[in-house]
Amino acid sequence: MADEWQAGIQSLLNQSRVCFLATQGEHGPEASMAPFAIHQGNVLLHLSKLAKHTANIGTNPTIGLMICTPETTADSPLALPRLSLQGEVMPVLNEKLNAAKQTYLKNIPDAEPLFSFADFQLFEMAASNIRWVGGFGKARSITTETWYKLMESSHA
Repeated sequence: MADEWQAGIQSLLNQSRVCFLATQGEHGPEASMAPFAIHQGNVLLHLSKLAKHTANIGTNPTIGLMICTPETTADSPLALPRLSLQGEVMPVLNEKLNAAKQTYLKNIPDAEPLFSFADFQLFEMAASNIRWVGGFGKARSITTETWYKLMESSHA
């Protein structure tokens, strides 16, 4: 089926609310975890200014991000579908903030109180490199044009 990989991406995004971030720290790459949502094809991250990854983003806004299928005992961890994105992350602009916040809270409703904390800020990452691995022998690079069309058609 030609659209199997697209359905796989949608399935992954529908079941995953957490991503793994790779930021550039003072001494090299650093990994962390954060809840996410997708808004207009961009990845939304609601991050605390107290977190190390936020300080790293302030120094170098280019990040890597991975969304992975939750592991089960029935699946080989080597075959888990996953999505890797690279791009630049920036604060959400004021004119887009309300819509982005509503999208984020639809995906992560328990984050509502954090929006009243002064140290939290909503960021968005525009992906410039996207790689889908749907399992063994099912890897493909996705153009940004294809990514945004897929996200638009799915209303993710």
